[in-house]
Amino acid sequence: MVKRALLVMIQPPGCSGVQALIYNKLLPFLESSEWELHFAGPVPELVSVLTEKLNYPKERLHYTTNVSASTRFSIRKNRSPKRSLPYIFYGFLQLLSRWLEAITGHDVDAFLLAGLETSIRQAEQHWTFDLIAGKSPDFRVLALVSDITKAMHKPFLALIDDPHGARDEFGFYPTEPDLQKRIFDQSCGALFMSPLTMQRYVDAGLVAPEKAVNLTDSYPEMADLYFPNRSELATRQRSAVLQAPLRMLYLGMLPEWRPVEPFLDALVRWHQENDLCIPLRLDIYGYVYPAAQQCIQDNALLAKMIKIHPMVSYSQSHWLAQDADLQLVVIGPRHHDNYPSKFFEYLGHHKPVLVLGPPQNPLKAVLDRLGIGVYVDGRDTQSIMEALGRIQMNYDTFKQAYQTHADAIEAYSASRVAAQICKVFTNALARHTTVSSL
Repeated sequence: MVKRALLVMIQPPGCSGVQALIYNKLLPFLESSEWELHFAGPVPELVSVLTEKLNYPKERLHYTTNVSASTRFSIRKNRSPKRSLPYIFYGFLQLLSRWLEAITGHDVDAFLLAGLETSIRQAEQHWTFDLIAGKSPDFRVLALVSDITKAMHKPFLALIDDPHGARDEFGFYPTEPDLQKRIFDQSCGALFMSPLTMQRYVDAGLVAPEKAVNLTDSYPEMADLYFPNRSELATRQRSAVLQAPLRMLYLGMLPEWRPVEPFLDALVRWHQENDLCIPLRLDIYGYVYPAAQQCIQDNALLAKMIKIHPMVSYSQSHWLAQDADLQLVVIGPRHHDNYPSKFFEYLGHHKPVLVLGPPQNPLKAVLDRLGIGVYVDGRDTQSIMEALGRIQMNYDTFKQAYQTHADAIEAYSASRVAAQICKVFTNALARHTTVSSL
C-alpha cells in the first residue's frame, strides 16, 4: 500500500537552490517506491532567479503565492542584466516595496509562513498524509511544521541541512536549544545531511541517537546531462593548439565566507615556480565576492588564467562539468560539519576533484577513501601548491580511481540515495507507530 509524505521546504522542487535540486534528482526513482511524495513551499517562479523544469504531478505540489512584493521584484531584478533598464526599474520597485512594507508593518517572513500553513492544512485535508516533514534551513519552517503536526497529531520528521546555531572547529552552539530539543523530542526521526552535524546534535543532547540518521546528496542519472561537447569549454578545447591547458571548473557561489585568496596566491606561485607545469585555466560560473574579483583583475597572470561567467542553468552546469578536466570545490573555513552538495552533484562526470576546506570536514574522509582527488586546507597556500602538483603528476590515477571504486561511488547515485530516503521514512513512521501504541 502506498504511503504519502508531505515535505515542507523554503526551496521546493522547481527552484534552482540546493535544497530543491536534492529532491529533483530523486523524484523519478521514488515513483516506484512505497512512498508518494508531496511538497509544500513558495511558488518557485516567485522566489528563485533560475527555475528548473519539473516533470512531476501538479496535484502533489502545494505551493503558496504568499511572497511579498519586495521579494518578487528582487527576483525579477536579478533575472535582468546588471545596469540594464529592467534591472534598474525592478530595483526601484523593490526599494519602493520595502519602504511600503516598513511603514505598513508588513512582515515578509510571517506572510510567507502564513501561506505555508494554509497550504499544509489544505493539503492534509485533501490527501491525509502518513508523515509530514519540515526542512531546515529555514529553521522557522521546521518550527512551523512542528507546531502544525503537533496540533494535528501527525507523525513529524525533521530534515536538517545546516545547523541552527554557531559552529567552529571545537563544537556546535545551538541558537535556541530548548526549542530545538522540544522539536526533536516530538519528531519520530531526524535526517541530517552530514555525519558530523548529526553527531554534534546528538552530543548537544538535542536529539536521541536512535532517531538520528545521515545521508548525502546524490548525482543525477539523467543521460541527457552526460553528453560531451555541449558547452563552451569544449569549443575552447577543440580550438586549442600545442599543449592544451587543464580546464578547472567551479560551479556556484563564492561569497566572502568562502575566501579564496590563499588559493589565488597558490596559483600564481605554482605557475611561477614550475616552468614545466601543465597550463591551468579556471572557469567560474556564478557570483564571486568583490575582493576576490579585484585580486584577479589586479594580477596579470590570474586575469589570464581565470574567467568569471554568469551563473547557468542546471543542465548547462552538467554539460560544463562533462567538458571540464577538473572540478574545484570550496568549503568555507567556518563550515567544519556539512558536506558541500556540489561534490556529490557532479560525481557522475568522473572528473578529478580539488577540494579546499577545513581539515575537520567529513568530506576529507570520503575523498581520501575514493581516491578521486585531493582535499587540502583552503587557508594553506603551500599545501594548495603541493595539491596542484599532485593533481598534475597523478591526473590519470585520479581518473582511474572512478573505475577502481565504481561500487563505492555508485552509492551516491540518485537511485541508491532515493532508496535510502524511503527507508528513513518507513523507519520513522514505524517508530511513531510503536511509541503511539505504548
